[in-house]
Amino acid sequence: MDIALREGLIEVAGSLPTYASVGVEHRAEAIGRIAASSYEYLAQLLRRRPEIQILVLSEADWATKGRAALFGLPNAGEGTLVVAGTEAPWWTDLAEMAPDHAKAEINRVYAGSDGVLSLARFFDLVAVHEVGHVFCGGVVRFPRLWLGELFANLALHAWVAERAPEHLATLVTLPRLAAQSPGTQFECRTRDEFEQHYTSMGGPNYVWYEFRLQAEAARLFDLAGSGVARRLFEAFRTRTAATVDETDEMATESSWHDAELDDAVLADRLAAVVDPTLGEFSLAF
Repeated sequence: MDIALREGLIEVAGSLPTYASVGVEHRAEAIGRIAASSYEYLAQLLRRRPEIQILVLSEADWATKGRAALFGLPNAGEGTLVVAGTEAPWWTDLAEMAPDHAKAEINRVYAGSDGVLSLARFFDLVAVHEVGHVFCGGVVRFPRLWLGELFANLALHAWVAERAPEHLATLVTLPRLAAQSPGTQFECRTRDEFEQHYTSMGGPNYVWYEFRLQAEAARLFDLAGSGVARRLFEAFRTRTAATVDETDEMATESSWHDAELDDAVLADRLAAVVDPTLGEFSLAF
């Protein structure tokens, strides 16, 4: 964890180390509380406590302290979670992915009393997705990038459903509706294209994939509860990191972490050790 990133930022109160750009301290406190609550939830669920720090940044600080080039795209790496302290202009554009008949529902959930659409509350919750990535760092190796994203979305949905259900509509409405879009406006639309262009595709294109994975996370949780997140985490935990007996196939079979693993074999494994519907989704995504 690079603590040098804290330089020039203001420490705000919270149970996790949280630092803010000047002017966004209040928002940082709110995001810090969300991150801290989800951290404790996942620590109990996954039985580990990784190091973490939270940076809530202005657009000016994002260029030097953020990992993602696009301001407002939450990200995490090496124990550092980075989120925007102000609304990014492109956030509200994401509502355009929803079909026309859903506009009224979008406005009902995300518009303020002044009628202005705001996705700030939704992106505050996405901090939990990034906390989920921090828990995987150094101990879990998913054979597909989309599986790592699905796990983080499962962590997010499980925390909201079990610890902050008052935010459930904020979390699920936009992904559920946007996932109905065929994505014809985007260059990347297939599972393989997600793997190939993970770090290079445009922000809205990337978020379209995330919305589909968030909708799947909601479905999996409704079918199997929070245990599905733990099973996915353990299924691809590395041998050196595994806490189970070394004779356990899940801990010792290194080929399960191989990016060259055949899709059909991967689907069978997901169905057997995580959930049957996840095996089906892995082939359809």
